[in-house]
Amino acid sequence: MNLAWWLERSCWEYPDKHVVVDADGTAVTYRELRALSNRIGNVLAAHGVREDDVVVSAMPDHHLHVATFYAALKLGAAFSGLNYRLNPAKPLGDARHCRAKVAIVAPEHVELGRRLAAESGVGTVLVTTGSEHGLPVLDELLADASDELRITPRNADDVAAINFTSGTSGTSKGVTFTHGTLGNSAWGAVFLGGITSSARNLSLVGMYHSGGIHDSVRMVMAGGTILWSNGWDVDRVIGILVDQRPNWAYWIIPTMARDLMRHPRWPEVDLTGFRTYVAGEPVPADVRDALLGKGAQVGNMYGLTEAMPVCVLGPSLYYGDETTVPAGSSGRPSKGFVTAVLKDPFTGQTIEGDDVEGEVCISGDVVTPGYFGDPERTAEAFDDEGFLHTRDRAYRDAGGWWFIRGRVDDIINSGGEKLSLLEVDEVLRAHPDVVDAGCVGVAHERFGEVPAAFVQISGGLSEKSVRDLLDAHCIAALERWKRPRLYVLVDEVPRTPAKRSKMAAAMRERIEGLTVADADGVTTLGALRRGATA
Repeated sequence: MNLAWWLERSCWEYPDKHVVVDADGTAVTYRELRALSNRIGNVLAAHGVREDDVVVSAMPDHHLHVATFYAALKLGAAFSGLNYRLNPAKPLGDARHCRAKVAIVAPEHVELGRRLAAESGVGTVLVTTGSEHGLPVLDELLADASDELRITPRNADDVAAINFTSGTSGTSKGVTFTHGTLGNSAWGAVFLGGITSSARNLSLVGMYHSGGIHDSVRMVMAGGTILWSNGWDVDRVIGILVDQRPNWAYWIIPTMARDLMRHPRWPEVDLTGFRTYVAGEPVPADVRDALLGKGAQVGNMYGLTEAMPVCVLGPSLYYGDETTVPAGSSGRPSKGFVTAVLKDPFTGQTIEGDDVEGEVCISGDVVTPGYFGDPERTAEAFDDEGFLHTRDRAYRDAGGWWFIRGRVDDIINSGGEKLSLLEVDEVLRAHPDVVDAGCVGVAHERFGEVPAAFVQISGGLSEKSVRDLLDAHCIAALERWKRPRLYVLVDEVPRTPAKRSKMAAAMRERIEGLTVADADGVTTLGALRRGATA
């Protein structure tokens, strides 16, 4: 069934209820959003969009963006939000890869729109407003468009959206969301979370992200309301919390929560009746305590774009199961929507029993069928049993509780011993002068591979000073052989847009071809490239 029917149904039930409230306070009802999406759909159809075509967008997150998403669905086309915040090469490459038929861009992204036409083969570029740019103006075209549009039938395996994510690989992959998988995921979120038509969800990520797409489906499915933050701005989000009183934020990461906790208006915030899942890492005690102290109901979840992104592991907030989850655990697999097993990352064999550790592998009704137009990477991601290999490591304790331990790539073999780079990351980040840190493996002439630490430091310390400072810190906190042998100073540690994981591929590329000699001891990138030990 076409997911756009959920907008139709909620319009029948709640025609005059607000479905979207923009960050600037503009509010749109279900009746208005339905009519707007129909008009946009008719404009897209007039510009040649048909079943299985792709419509891309580059605009702020507000009601027009949600309407564009549903307009594409109603035509039987697929939607893909472009991440215009990144280097233009990425959205240009993404649009080229999915062979986008039409792009809708905001006036501030006109230059990107021109390049989409010239370099990515996009047939038509529509600009939402303005006229000085000389491109077709969506606002003007909408004035003459009908607000009625027949919904094109879709099957469960037809593509609804394509979410391009570099993730930890550093190279764009178009994760395919079908009408079936995205719909099942939304159902899972609604039922496990107890989301009803009274839900007012603070949406903290945009339509270029799986979370923004998912918010736009599950809230409409439930007949709820989307409160857009339009990006992360702590002042704006505090204002929404105080003035709009959301009772949901489907997910929030600890960094965001801590930004809120440090804000001078935090004492004004009342989270009574507020539900959220903390994602990206186990819920830190300070974050949990602060949210609970404000009256919130807090769960931890583990999910990923390839699972649409319903929680693969997580408690049901509807039943209050979050109170039974041990500290640091993400819960147990969400049976009924996904099958999660642990497999040996080297042999691929399923690991039975409890008190074991392995790679999280998933299959089920919410799991993507693969990467759009990319059969090779799809084949690499799935095994012969149909399980998607997430490259995430987890430990399952004697009670069957799952604890995420990092990435499979976070384990290196150093001198014949397995070494967890995640452990080294945590030690480095614990130093008061370290803003952020992440490690990857680098070749070593004696040990085979050793940790290379990418460090964002506060203050104006030199490479040598950072090396000496952090080497002493690591020796005090770790077994000596585990400490980094190479330090790389960076302005920012490469991470995924949601800051969930370090982008190991981008980090390894920075040190590609380098080998640390035993005589180098603990060195820096600058010293290694100069061919001398600092």
